Amino acid sequence: MTPTTNPIDFVLPWVDGNDAAWIAQKNHYLGQHQGLADATSSNRYQDLGTLRYVLRSIEQHCPWYRQIYLITAGHYPQWLNIHHPKIRLVTHQELFIQPQNLPVFNSSAIEMNLVNLPDLSETFVYLNDDTVFLRPIPSQRLFQNGLPVDFLCHGWLKRNRLFQRLRGANSWVNALNNNIRLINRVHRPSDLADRFLFAPSYELRNKASNALLKYLYHHYFWFEHWHLPQPYTRTTLQQVYAHFQSEILACTRNRFRADNDLTVYLNRYWHLASGQFVPEKHHDGFVRNIANLHQLEKAIHYLDHHPEYRFVCLNDTFQATSSAEYDAFKHAQNAFFERHLPQPADFEHKNRT
Repeated sequence: MTPTTNPIDFVLPWVDGNDAAWIAQKNHYLGQHQGLADATSSNRYQDLGTLRYVLRSIEQHCPWYRQIYLITAGHYPQWLNIHHPKIRLVTHQELFIQPQNLPVFNSSAIEMNLVNLPDLSETFVYLNDDTVFLRPIPSQRLFQNGLPVDFLCHGWLKRNRLFQRLRGANSWVNALNNNIRLINRVHRPSDLADRFLFAPSYELRNKASNALLKYLYHHYFWFEHWHLPQPYTRTTLQQVYAHFQSEILACTRNRFRADNDLTVYLNRYWHLASGQFVPEKHHDGFVRNIANLHQLEKAIHYLDHHPEYRFVCLNDTFQATSSAEYDAFKHAQNAFFERHLPQPADFEHKNRT
């Protein structure tokens, strides 16, 4: 396989959870929300200052990138030079296929409009604002021959009503199940060549599960995930939108997470189920849900002793009970990233916070 020579963009959403106007708008509509409580959890909108290090890491460790698309409600951090040629600020108003549905406070609704991003490169990487590149990333780690490098490893357990009764209802799991129902309308595991299901880099348990998928189940019910930078093609987004336009537009009307939500992973499922990817499974990403300072310190200690990780996502489930607790958590996290990425990016205003 050869590296992709096409331009590669990065796309990430960001919200300023401290923006007073945005908070007032969210609170105005919050009373209309009738879904699960986890859909409006405050940590979904919490900003610990990680974006600065995400963008630094792209500039430093992915020098082959073309442009960074930052999707926001219109706000942006004051330290960021949005007029820099490598930065493209896209507001929800510009992004949404049906802007009359705005405002929304639902990342799933926002993600389902990515097909409408202006001038986006054919190959691009989507990531969240809590994902940092700790070490250099060659472009062929993400794309080869114009296709995403990815893995199709099927699950062993359906996330059905019994599962949710035992583990509790979850709006994200509901949305993923909605994705899979749509994929099963169009694609069947039996249509995939064996090289996509039994790649040499897959573990034995992955190959066993994929064998059950192809020869016993004959339909998808759960894809293995990782919460790290995800390569996509614009062609995939267009194919998905062409097949599921009505369901996508219904999702974009949900101001907060809802039962008919979809997620950006719908596009990943499509390129997996249609064989439009290069099958390689890597183990170079570190992901942890971090709920308190002790867990954060433990994760940092682990990372300090494991230099093999290229990607890190310290997924913020932290909810501070005081400003002092919040400040201590934020300081510890940013001190870790500052050690790895002390050099300001070219698109940072100097001496601005």
